[in-house]
Parts: sequence; C-alpha cells; structure tokens
Amino acid sequence: MDETKARESAYSSEHTATTVIGSLPGTVVTHSSWTRSGAEFWERTQYRPKIDLLKSLRAGQWPSLAEFNEFAKRTRRVWLTAGVAVIGLVAAANLRARVAEWARTTREKRQEQAVATVTPEHLIARCGQAAEDVTKEVYPIMMRTIIYQPRYGDKIVFVFSRTMETKSDWVFLSMQDENRASGYDTAEAKIAALPCLDSKK
Repeated sequence: MDETKARESAYSSEHTATTVIGSLPGTVVTHSSWTRSGAEFWERTQYRPKIDLLKSLRAGQWPSLAEFNEFAKRTRRVWLTAGVAVIGLVAAANLRARVAEWARTTREKRQEQAVATVTPEHLIARCGQAAEDVTKEVYPIMMRTIIYQPRYGDKIVFVFSRTMETKSDWVFLSMQDENRASGYDTAEAKIAALPCLDSKK
C-alpha cells in the first residue's frame, strides 16, 4: 500500500509541474507561466527596437548605429517588398513607354509609306470615285487634278503630273484644301484630313 501511494504522488507531481530545461536548479515553472513569460519576451524583443527608435526620433535625436541596425534587421522584409514593388513599377512604366514609342514609330512609317506610294489609281482604289477628276496637257507634261469632298470640311485637291510619254508614271505633287490656302505638310496631316489614304490598296 505504501508503494501505491508513492506511485500516485510521483504520478500527480509529473502532471502538476514541469521542470524547464535550462532553468535555475531548484526552480519549477508551470507550463502556463512559461508560455506567458515566453510570449512577453517575444513581444519585447520584437517591438522594443521600434519603440526605442521612435522615441529617439520624437525627442529630436538621431538614433544610434546599433538602434538603426536593429531597426533595419527587424524591417528588412518590409523594405525588400517595397523595393521590389518600386522596381516593378519602374520596369512596367519603362515597358509601357517603349511599347508606345514602337507603336508611334510603326504608325508613322506606315503613313509615310501610304502617302509616298499614292497615285491616281491608288487614290481612287482607296477612297472611291472622286468628286472631280480633270487631266490637262501643259506641254511638255500632263497635269491631273483629283478632288474629294469629305463628309466634313473643305474639298481636298490632289495634284499629279507626268511626262507626255505614254508609259511614264504619275508623280504626286501636292495635297491642299479647295482654296489652296493651306497644304498638308506631313503624312500624318494628310491622313488626318483624308483617313482613307492610310490603306494598303
């Protein structure tokens, strides 16, 4: 019977208290008190450097190098995330600018090619039958004037010329409004005035 009591007392002591490894000899710490003290220690180690740094800044003092290093270590993940985000934004903006520049260059080249290759036949194929199409002989060349009436705005006059030879090609001379008051100097201006010019026909 004495052995039974000894076993019960030993069994009950194992459940009521647990010795923490590394504690001072002769001290017994319960599991709940160890957990609470561990959590408090964790909070102190996590937030103490930040609190000290903020106190120094509020007091108008520069933090010490040790405080700054500790703060940098604690917030390293935040800074890395912010750095990656900034780099990503810069790369995206750069890519967008490059794509926009490429699209603008491609459009300008296409428009210049469309205007450079325009002939009376191409013009009629692209924009349909003209409002007027007059050819005159002005020795030693022939002049051809083609006039289009856009839905909005003044009439647009195209002037072509070629030599009197039968197989000579028409050369595009000018594109102006009906009153000859203003010309269209660039390919972009010409196509803006008559969008059907921007065609592969």
